[in-house]
Amino acid sequence: MDSKGLNCCKYMMFIFNLIVFLAGCVLLGLGIWAYVNGDSFKRLISSDPVIFNSLLVLIAVGAVLVIAGFFGCLGAIQESKCLLGTFFTIILIIFICELVGAILIIVYYPKAKELVIQSTQFYNTTNGQAWDTLQTTFKCCGYTNSSDWGMNVPKSCCASNTPPCSMSSSTLYTKGCEYAIKQYFWIIGGIGIGIVVFEILAMIFACCLFQNIGDYEMA
Repeated sequence: MDSKGLNCCKYMMFIFNLIVFLAGCVLLGLGIWAYVNGDSFKRLISSDPVIFNSLLVLIAVGAVLVIAGFFGCLGAIQESKCLLGTFFTIILIIFICELVGAILIIVYYPKAKELVIQSTQFYNTTNGQAWDTLQTTFKCCGYTNSSDWGMNVPKSCCASNTPPCSMSSSTLYTKGCEYAIKQYFWIIGGIGIGIVVFEILAMIFACCLFQNIGDYEMA
């Protein structure tokens, strides 16, 4: 590869790693926000904390992406084989973890859905506050829709949030919380797919740059 091709590869490597770095910041921020504000959802699925603790994986991936993006940018600027090799290894490990995480989400989703629906049976005991927070935050009622509650509709299902709240109330939220939660996870999923694409491209450019910068390192 001539000097122009090498410089082009170096700059593309820097750009892709900058995007990886910024994407890591986004994932880290989303994960922290969801975990800090997710106590209500955690109560609803407390019988299986593995589902909720997947947010910790999201936070960890975001943090590692930030570190990997930093190494990638620095390695591209300094043309350092050591930094590029470190970056490639980190990104490859993250890529594998993301695949495993995606599989776990697909496997655990039906179980999480079942646990949330079952929790409507215990509104007046352990999950009342959790459901109130969830329904008020997402402006929804029940998991599928308001019929999940039968005739005992919580006041948090109504926009006015004042009793009485019933199936005939004009302020009753009509959509279920499943729709709102899915919308949130679709956003995360879209960001995740975009990050994976950039990770693959960054690894390709890292390999090209690694093979063509020469045996010396500009420390």
